[in-house]
Amino acid sequence: MAAETSTEVPKTARQFVLKEEVIVERKWLKLEETTYTDPFGKTRTWETVKRTGNKKGVSADGVAVIAVLQRTLHYDCIVLVKQFRPPINSYCLEFPAGLIEENETAESAALRELEEETGYKGEVVECTPALCLDPGLSNSTTHIVSVTINGDEAENTRPKQKLDDGGTSGNCAPIGSTVKCGLRTASFT
Repeated sequence: MAAETSTEVPKTARQFVLKEEVIVERKWLKLEETTYTDPFGKTRTWETVKRTGNKKGVSADGVAVIAVLQRTLHYDCIVLVKQFRPPINSYCLEFPAGLIEENETAESAALRELEEETGYKGEVVECTPALCLDPGLSNSTTHIVSVTINGDEAENTRPKQKLDDGGTSGNCAPIGSTVKCGLRTASFT
């Protein structure tokens, strides 16, 4: 008789964080070493990035705005911003985005960021619950807010950015097109 092999899956231990130790903390972020138990009960460590500061009355750290510019006799366009990002030493095309201020709703933060970064004024269509977009690295949370912009309204025909000292430049990508930016190409479908 052949030896029987077990098809039972081993029970997994309850996973939880044992401790968090701050390695370094700066104005906006802190790096922590997180000690936790894995599914087999073994103690492990993980490096984690967290935002500093706890704002009152805020449902997430920030917002990302998917803004669609609609104009008569034109294709609908997704509005993007071009920003230099030091961690990658390059420019990126991104959705307008930013942090939610204390006691500000995600929707009002999205409209504020859209106007600051692009000059456009829009109307909120939908807002997601708070999402953690990179949970393997950070606990940062974001609402993704869909906005429509009536490009035929006078205030949106010649928008002017209202930038702070961070600086971005706005771009418009027709839906379903390809945009070239320097040596990098991003395709939007």
